[in-house]
Amino acid sequence: MAEYDLHEGLARVVAQLTAAITNASLYSPSHPQVAQHRDKAYAILGELFRDQPEVTVIVVGNDLVAANRTFPLSSYVENFVRFMKKKGVERLTFTASLSKEELQNLIRDLASLDATSIRPSPGTKLGKVEVRVMQYDGQAGAATAGAAMPGAGPMPGEQGDKASAEAGGGTQVPPAMYEELLALSAAELEHLKELYLNVKKHRKINVQGVDDMVKGFIRGFRQELNPLSLLASLKSVHEYTFTHVTNVCILTMSLAESLGFKGENLHQMGVASLLHDVGKIFIPEEILNKAGKLTQDERTLIETHTVKGARYLMGLDGIPKLAVISALEHHLKYDGSGYPSIKGGWRPNIASQIICVADVFDAMRSKRSYQEAMPLAKIEEVLRKGSGASFNAQLVDHFLKLIKR
Repeated sequence: MAEYDLHEGLARVVAQLTAAITNASLYSPSHPQVAQHRDKAYAILGELFRDQPEVTVIVVGNDLVAANRTFPLSSYVENFVRFMKKKGVERLTFTASLSKEELQNLIRDLASLDATSIRPSPGTKLGKVEVRVMQYDGQAGAATAGAAMPGAGPMPGEQGDKASAEAGGGTQVPPAMYEELLALSAAELEHLKELYLNVKKHRKINVQGVDDMVKGFIRGFRQELNPLSLLASLKSVHEYTFTHVTNVCILTMSLAESLGFKGENLHQMGVASLLHDVGKIFIPEEILNKAGKLTQDERTLIETHTVKGARYLMGLDGIPKLAVISALEHHLKYDGSGYPSIKGGWRPNIASQIICVADVFDAMRSKRSYQEAMPLAKIEEVLRKGSGASFNAQLVDHFLKLIKR
């Protein structure tokens, strides 16, 4: 069998699955045509599993996305998205343990005309990008998953994210607060996905949409609430960009508000934190998601995302200057080192300093293709060790108190 790259292979899988589902709908799941297309999809997935233990496709609006790239519009992509949305599935992950029987069951469930939900299995993980309210056990020093936000959550039978549980903290969120936190629901993450994908398609950002998201976050904040209880769960490395910027926004605005920032200043910090990583959309996915060590050329290319992001935002109307500055400076360390290299004893803006702390914290608490999630104690050690050089020491102290309250 021919070897495929990830995106090409998944496009072929989707085409075969769509044909199988269509035939199962028209005839029956046991029809020979269904088996023929199922077997072709299974064979292609087998090729893909040689390079990675699992592969994921995500529905974003009416688009289908894999590895942060949208599939070209076609009848089979449109139909596959329709099948997924009909069953309420936003994300579908195939694992290397997938059997033909599991794939057959998936086809049957997607083809079903009744309200039967899709059943997850070891080989087919189903779900949505979720926001879970975490509860913290101060004695054990770890968080456990609490009630899911209304309108969000995993598909039946799916487990929560281990990394997010390990990094939890703070007080239990009263059930009465759930309604007030709806602004942080999965719908906001869906909006953020569309926002970033629009950039990738070289469309302009909907500034009003960004403003509305920030206002939603502001409404959700409460002084007594630990910001970690609001963080989105990262269920797949393919969703990292979307969940990461959401979490950085939550952490940034929580820290800024606790420091006394209010009104327009707080709002602009929220916009800046949501857009701080927009430059990564211009970096190839295979480099961003590379499991092994980066080459020097690859690292240099990734480091251009700060300048590319700032340059992109400069060309948009209605974007606060603070967002441009933060996109440029969020990897610039407190002592002026880091990147991009700026001469003359440059000291990053206070917003960039806050985003830097939030950015590093969420990156360390997230499982990535090249690293495991760190426990909270280890993250605290890294932040304290970098205080005064990489990070503003006062911000680190205040941030650690904030996430432990």
